[in-house]
Amino acid sequence: MSLHEEKRLVETLITGKPAVKAYTVATISILIIMACTLFYWQGSQAWTSLLPAINSKIFQHSEIWRAFTAILIHSDIEHLFSNMYMLWIFVFFIYGYFGFTVFPIVSFFAAAIVNIIAVRTYAPDIQLLGASGLVYLLGGFWLTLYWFIQRQYSWSNRLIRVSGITLMIFWPSTFVVTTSYRTHAIGFLAGVVMGGIYFWINKDKIRDKEVYNISLV
Repeated sequence: MSLHEEKRLVETLITGKPAVKAYTVATISILIIMACTLFYWQGSQAWTSLLPAINSKIFQHSEIWRAFTAILIHSDIEHLFSNMYMLWIFVFFIYGYFGFTVFPIVSFFAAAIVNIIAVRTYAPDIQLLGASGLVYLLGGFWLTLYWFIQRQYSWSNRLIRVSGITLMIFWPSTFVVTTSYRTHAIGFLAGVVMGGIYFWINKDKIRDKEVYNISLV
């Protein structure tokens, strides 16, 4: 009876331990946003009024910085905490596995673009603020990379996992008038695109991290 080799994928880029600094980076990111939010709540109106993303201010007065500063501030404590725990988790894993370039550099700029696109769809005086766009962008990025990287699972298994997480974490269980669901959707789709581009550019490096168990059967 002849024997042949059987290769089984047992380890990928995201099955090992994240970078040692991932915990620190995630925690500092949360602390920065909390500090900016506290300033927004208690600071001088002359300064805090410059922080939210507003259609008319960005597109008529070219106050582009608002797309960035809006990520760092939140309307109330519930809004802040609802974003912070998810943001900490995604920053921990995304920085931990994909590095400083992905987060915070590319992610922060991409989240600002998400805010610009979203606020353009609102009335001129509507304020947009919060890290939701960034959270959903990171979520879409992570799930897209999970799909491409975790090839030890069948495509149907990965589909179930990705779909299940998307529905459990990102699909709203209730609808709140003051929540910008379109920003969530734009952010998630942007994250999917960002993840696809990242994988296409770095496919060889990602595949080099794969470890196979070879046995004779």
